[in-house]
Amino acid sequence: MRATIDMLIKQPLHIICILLVILFGVQILNTITAGLVSNFGIYPRYINGLIGIPLAPFIHHSWQHLLSNAAPLAVLAFIVLQQGLKRFTLWLFASEGFHAGASTLVFGLIGYIICNAIFSRNIFNLMLAAIICFLYASVIYSLTQFVPGVSWSSHFFGFIAGCIAGKLFLSKQQKSQAHY
Repeated sequence: MRATIDMLIKQPLHIICILLVILFGVQILNTITAGLVSNFGIYPRYINGLIGIPLAPFIHHSWQHLLSNAAPLAVLAFIVLQQGLKRFTLWLFASEGFHAGASTLVFGLIGYIICNAIFSRNIFNLMLAAIICFLYASVIYSLTQFVPGVSWSSHFFGFIAGCIAGKLFLSKQQKSQAHY
């Protein structure tokens, strides 16, 4: 039980704290240098601006900019780092054997595309979901089959997680355009 708490709470919090220390450290350096660090952000269509691709997430143009990003980043990072919870759920409910592979992600993406289309009620998203359902019909059908040596539970939990994400991550524009 102690190891589970460490994995689910302490480790993600430790990572988030390190990330926040780096962000605040960079902002202190940016303040001391009168904004010089901001010059290392992404600058479109210039070779010198390519350095900003990996650095931009750590650079903020003001303290207000950093503070407006810090809390949402910490919360969302904590949620994403809860992958351990998904693995725990798989560990708790799955059949005996080693479970590995990217199929959990594949089923998650399929679930996301389908449910996002259903909840957004956007014609483009619905057409995309229909194409995905056609192209991956056998993959989706495999959710109804128990095949020895194949982790049905990984596929199922991946699909369910994708469906939940498809509903939760509707953009404001998608929500406003949905007709229920």
